[in-house]
Amino acid sequence: MKKINIPFVIIGIILLSTILFSACSIPISSKQKKPNNQYYYNLLANNIVYNKKYTISVLDTNFYKNKKVENKNLSILMHFMNSISKNNFIKKPNDLPSKPAYKLFFEFKNEKFVINIYNEKYISIYPWDGKYEMDYLDMSNVYAAYNLYGFCKYLIPENND
Repeated sequence: MKKINIPFVIIGIILLSTILFSACSIPISSKQKKPNNQYYYNLLANNIVYNKKYTISVLDTNFYKNKKVENKNLSILMHFMNSISKNNFIKKPNDLPSKPAYKLFFEFKNEKFVINIYNEKYISIYPWDGKYEMDYLDMSNVYAAYNLYGFCKYLIPENND
C-alpha cells in the first residue's frame, strides 16, 4: 500500500479551492461603452439589407395579440427606416412609458431584434441578446404614414377580436 503525503494533499485542496472560489469573484461581463447611439439600428438595417429570408411579427402588449407582418406591409417599415436620421436618436427619455404598447420582432437566421413602440413619439431597438443599452428614437418628425405606432395599430386594430 502506498503512503499518502498528507501535507501535499492539504496544500492541493487549499490551492484548488482558492482558485475555484476566486474565479467566482471575477466579473463575467464588463460594461463596455456602446460605439454610438444608433448601433443596434445599424445592425438591424444591415440584417434587413443582407438577409433575403426573415420574419417580422407584431405583438400588442395590452391584449397579447400577435400577428405576422405580411410582405405587402413591409414597404411601410422600409419607408420608416429610410426616413430616420441622426437627429432621431436620443438618450433614454425621462417621460418614457414603463411598458411598450407594441413590440415588433425581427427574426433572421442567426439574430433576433426587437423594436419597442411606446407611443406615437418613442421607440427603442435592441437585439435579443444585446450587451449595450437600447437605441432610443424620437419619431416626432417622421411622416405620419411611416410612424410605427400607427403601423401597429393598423395591423392589430383595438376593436378587432
